[in-house]
Amino acid sequence: MTGRMSRGRLKHSGRLRAAAEEIRGQPKALEAFGKSGFPSASKGSVFVGAGDSYAAALVAFYASRAGCIALDPYVLVAYPEIAAGREVFFISVSGRTAANVEAAARVRRLAKSTTAITSEGTNRLSELTDHAVKLPVRPAPRSPGLMSFSLSALAVLNISANAGGCDFEGAMHRAEKDSLEMVFSKGMTYFLGNASAHAITVYSAAKVYEFLGAKAQGELLEEFSHLELFSLGESDSVNIFSCFDPEGAGLKLREALSQRGYQARQVPSRGRSDCEKLFHAIFTSQLAVLRRAEELGLSGPTFLANKGRLAISDSRIY
Repeated sequence: MTGRMSRGRLKHSGRLRAAAEEIRGQPKALEAFGKSGFPSASKGSVFVGAGDSYAAALVAFYASRAGCIALDPYVLVAYPEIAAGREVFFISVSGRTAANVEAAARVRRLAKSTTAITSEGTNRLSELTDHAVKLPVRPAPRSPGLMSFSLSALAVLNISANAGGCDFEGAMHRAEKDSLEMVFSKGMTYFLGNASAHAITVYSAAKVYEFLGAKAQGELLEEFSHLELFSLGESDSVNIFSCFDPEGAGLKLREALSQRGYQARQVPSRGRSDCEKLFHAIFTSQLAVLRRAEELGLSGPTFLANKGRLAISDSRIY
C-alpha cells in the first residue's frame, strides 16, 4: 500500500541517473555560490515567483520573519500598486515566465528598484529589471528544479535574511539517511511544516507531481489539523518536517495520527543554523522523491511523458 523508502542507495537509470548526480552535486555548487556577493533587501521588499520559485519566495517571507512578503506574479500583475516604493525581487530560472515578465514591466516605474534572480546569460526578465543576481546554472527546458531551486533558495536566504553558515556536505550526508523514513502512498501524500519548512512542503509536493505524477499537498503544520485532516484516508500518508517547530507540534500530531492507524512520519531537524536546517529538509525531500521514482520503475520525471498536459502548461506559463 505504501512506499516507505528501502535501505541502501539505488542504481538510477535514464533521466533519474542525471537527477541523482545533480542532487548530490549540490553541496559544492552551493558552497561556491554562497561566497558570492548578494544585495540586502530592505524591510517591506517583495519576492515574486511561480511554481518552485514561489516556494523560494516563501523562504524569504519566513526567513525575514515577515519583514519581506512573498507573492505569485499574477497578484502583482493584477495589483501593481503593491510594489510602489518597494524593492521587488523576481525569481525565475528561465527568465521568460510570462506572468513574471508582465509583472516586471508593470511595476518598473512604481517600484523603488527591481532585481531578477535568474540564470546566467540574458533573458527578457533581466532586461526588464534594474539589477540581476545570476544563478550559476543554464536554463534547461522542461527540467524539474533541483539544483536551480537550491541555488534560488540560497540566494533568497542571503538577500532577505543573511543566510549564515551552512555545512552543505553534512546536510546532504544526513539527508541520505533521513530520506529513507519518508512515506509515499497510493492516495494523497501530505507534507507539513512550520515557517520556512512550509516553503519546503510546497516544493516537495511539486516534485511529487513532476517526478511521480501522484497526488500530493504541502501545507502549514497548524492548518492541517483545521482543514485536510477531515478528509484524511487510510491510503493517505503524512510527512512532517520537524525543523522550525519550537513547540514540538509536529511530534504531537504524528503521535496522534500513528495511534489511530494513519501513516505518519517525521523528518528530523538537523543542523546548527537555520540555513543548514533548511537545506537538510530540501535534500531529504529531493532524495526521497528520487528513490520513490526508482522503486516505481520510472525512467524519468512523469510530467515529460504526458504531452497533452505539458502543452497546456507551456501555453499558460510561456
